[in-house]
Amino acid sequence: ALCLQWPYCRKHCSYCSFNKYVVPAVDEAAVRACLVRETQTLLRLGQVQRVTSVFFGGGTPSLASPRTIAAVLEAAAGASHLPAGTEVTLEANPSSTNPSRLAAFRAAGVNRLSIGVQSLDDAELQLLGREHTAAEARAAVEAAQGFFPGRTSLDLLFGLPGQSQEAWAQCLEAALGLCDDHLALYQLTLERGTALEAQVRRGALPAPPQDLLADMYLSSCATLAAAGFRHYEVSNFARKGALSTHNLSYWRAEEYVGVGPGAHGRFVP
Repeated sequence: ALCLQWPYCRKHCSYCSFNKYVVPAVDEAAVRACLVRETQTLLRLGQVQRVTSVFFGGGTPSLASPRTIAAVLEAAAGASHLPAGTEVTLEANPSSTNPSRLAAFRAAGVNRLSIGVQSLDDAELQLLGREHTAAEARAAVEAAQGFFPGRTSLDLLFGLPGQSQEAWAQCLEAALGLCDDHLALYQLTLERGTALEAQVRRGALPAPPQDLLADMYLSSCATLAAAGFRHYEVSNFARKGALSTHNLSYWRAEEYVGVGPGAHGRFVP
């Protein structure tokens, strides 16, 4: 598997501790050249015979141009075997997924989208520092499903400071009415160094009780099972065979190559 990081964002979300940069401008031609060279170098040095999946993470990789995505995929195909139809996932924010960009990403070789919805409640989105609204998230998901039918995944966060069991249940039900056949549910981790963790540590926001977090997780598993979803790894749920090949490679402890700033891999040549 191949995991590529595009580390640039338009703003800092209050909970995110990933390697990321908010800068006035990005020299994309230079970044693209580096990603292409690193992809070629690592695949060739590792004598990788076949790439089983590709995942563009970040940061916000949907801010990269489709030209960059296509160039990296071409580099991977030139340095190894990238079979036709290989799963190629792009992480996307609702604010950078208009129909014209979605069409261009599909033409570049992307065939699966993972949308960082995180919440369908405007107050929660504001708490998280997201730049989209719930309405914009819904519109982005609906647009994505037109270009990636059956292969559009939603990311949601639960266990937000002050979030009730009822509020989370409503969010999950709303997502079920909107989603395709794949959901990723992540318990919010309060990472030191983030704005949200600092607020909780100061007592400005309540820390979610552990029992509540457990109840949220278990009730979510039951709700999704009743809706026909298979719980195929800790945080991911799929139905109608929409399991992510790339996600499974992590949980099966398979090898993968990391490319880009902040990326890591697990590979033994």
